[in-house]
Amino acid sequence: MSHAVISEIETLLPGLRRFARSLTRDISQADDLVQDTVERALRRIDSFQEGTNLKAWMFTIMRNHFISECRKPKPSAGSYEMDSGQYEVGIPGAQQDTVELKEFMGAFLKLNKSDQELLILAGLENIPYPEIARMLDIATGTVKSRVARARTRLRGLHIGPAHRNAAFRPSTFPLQQGLAGAT
Repeated sequence: MSHAVISEIETLLPGLRRFARSLTRDISQADDLVQDTVERALRRIDSFQEGTNLKAWMFTIMRNHFISECRKPKPSAGSYEMDSGQYEVGIPGAQQDTVELKEFMGAFLKLNKSDQELLILAGLENIPYPEIARMLDIATGTVKSRVARARTRLRGLHIGPAHRNAAFRPSTFPLQQGLAGAT
């Protein structure tokens, strides 16, 4: 195993953590999922071909492991969920930013899991559509149309009738800009 691969895995950790949190909606379960993913990847590193997309390989391992774990019911006591309305923020933002983030997260969490997953992979993680298609074992065109429909649903949930005036434009939301700008 080369030092470059280990270094690249380290740089992928924040993205893996974000994706794990979107899948589990629980901080401690997300951390466990990231750890399990990295352990599995390191155990199977000999099957990874250097020069190919390590990010897609790691995200596929995570998604497959998560799906396998979902089939096993596990009780959890005292978990800290994203649904609680409390979000971990590194640096506190201005009040308006906090309100907008909560509104955005509320809308995002109303989307179904597959829409959330696609928006995280395409928008936040900026994984190319063909890679997502390979990860999900569907056609690239299907990924494109599903991402477009998910973005439309998110915009509809996020910018409701109360916010459709000129002073409240969708482009003012920093997270929506990231999700809307992915290709």
